Amino acid sequence: MEITANQDKRIKPRISVTLKAAVSFAGHEGEEHQALISNLSVTGARLHFEKAAPLRAGTGITLKIYMPGTILHLDVEGEIFWVRRQRESVSLGVRFNEAISEFMLQRLIGK
Repeated sequence: MEITANQDKRIKPRISVTLKAAVSFAGHEGEEHQALISNLSVTGARLHFEKAAPLRAGTGITLKIYMPGTILHLDVEGEIFWVRRQRESVSLGVRFNEAISEFMLQRLIGK
């Protein structure tokens, strides 16, 4: 289990993962976008999209985080905290509205 950089700036440390998620944004709830989650904590996550999108900090976001090896998912709501664009892709940090349980975090990371 690897803890990511900047952990001293966060309430809870992020854990490196590779998880799939379906994402929708406030105002566009009917549109789902596929994303990869590269790190996760009980209070937030870092997401990556292959196509750049006009996203900005403060936008509401809903995630379906898929549990590895199952058809189950965890629904989480949050807010975009930061956005970084790189050519045709985009990465963003999400702060969850409510913390997920440590139990669910362990299930998501395969522990």
